[in-house]
Amino acid sequence: MDDIKEIYLKEQERLRRTDFFSTGFEDLDNFCKYIDKGNVITIGGRPAMGKTNFSVSLINHMVNTDKNVLCFVMDCAKSKYVMKLVSEKIGTPLFSLLEGKVREEEVNIVLDSYKDKKLEIIDKTNLSIEDIDTKVQEIKPDIVFIDYVQLIEAPKAPNRTEAINLVIKELKRIAVENSVIVVLLSQLSRAVEGRFDKHPLLSDLRNGSLLEEISDVILMIYRDEYYNPESEYPSNEVIVEKNSMGPTGIVSLDFKNGFFKGVNI
Repeated sequence: MDDIKEIYLKEQERLRRTDFFSTGFEDLDNFCKYIDKGNVITIGGRPAMGKTNFSVSLINHMVNTDKNVLCFVMDCAKSKYVMKLVSEKIGTPLFSLLEGKVREEEVNIVLDSYKDKKLEIIDKTNLSIEDIDTKVQEIKPDIVFIDYVQLIEAPKAPNRTEAINLVIKELKRIAVENSVIVVLLSQLSRAVEGRFDKHPLLSDLRNGSLLEEISDVILMIYRDEYYNPESEYPSNEVIVEKNSMGPTGIVSLDFKNGFFKGVNI
């Protein structure tokens, strides 16, 4: 029989580490501070909620803290994604950057900050599990972002749901076997739009049964101003719907220039 005490003490020592997953948002990190290699994180939200821009903020923070980041993008070109990264880091709306309304010196400072950092972005519309597996083994990242899971080329299966479930199982295998954190962006079903309360639920995950089961952490993005533009005090929330290593709850963030920033007091 395993030495229970030895296993327990080793785990306690591991948990005292300070290099766990960090989002850059202090209140959110209080929920997510024990996310570790081999975990799968799902970020869900309806279109225009800010899933991609939220993940861009996470990527910039992780690159700043010298993590090796691999990002697969399937619904926009690499050049547009890079513009989002730079825009978020400067703190300016994307359209200002696209229209050249940001000082060149300011842009160059941000561009230079990526020098010698480990960030690789792959834009491929027909991305397969084999592509992901091969690239992860090649560059051995600390964390992988996939935007978004429903666009991965699914293997042959009796129906779409089973095909996506096979993809999700393989992504969990990749996370575990390569000791890497995998962050999946996921669309939500239209069921949200039919409810009076538009806050997303776990049941709103597309092909959600297995995604809910396999994900170690599930974060939902909700911006009240999207549904209630006249609201005097709109809430911008990251909802921790599932957390296998800690509590669940709601974190309120600012939303400025298209990106989540800081914490609402």
